[in-house]
Amino acid sequence: MPKRTSSRLAVAAMLALAVVLGACAPPSNPEAEYAAFVATDPWLQLMDSGDYAACWEAAAPLFRSKETQEGWIGKAQGYREPLGDFKSRELNTLRYLVDPWGAPPGEYVSVIYDSHWQAGSIYESVNMQKQADGSWLTVGYDVQQQ
Repeated sequence: MPKRTSSRLAVAAMLALAVVLGACAPPSNPEAEYAAFVATDPWLQLMDSGDYAACWEAAAPLFRSKETQEGWIGKAQGYREPLGDFKSRELNTLRYLVDPWGAPPGEYVSVIYDSHWQAGSIYESVNMQKQADGSWLTVGYDVQQQ
């Protein structure tokens, strides 16, 4: 009997935590998420073709202010070359953020893909920032092993 009570308490605590965390989550913005998602495509096409200099040029001013073109090219080669040939990419997650900690004020969307390559699968994160003209440009890119 005591085990059943402690299990119920644990489940109740987990549900309460989920409600609290859900209440703290930023609001979703499907329109912004979709616009940012669509804007990742041409940038990722440049990445997939190996035109890392053009990726740097097409990125947001924030991206370019934090990384030289030469530095970016070196990082991009380090991310991509070990992966081998590109096979496929599927959307995993879209996350809308307003004024995230450590970034300039504004709207951002983190677009995470499940990407499959000759050497294996990775999570590919493309962080987008809404520009003053309403466009969405890349402010960050990262890969992580699945």
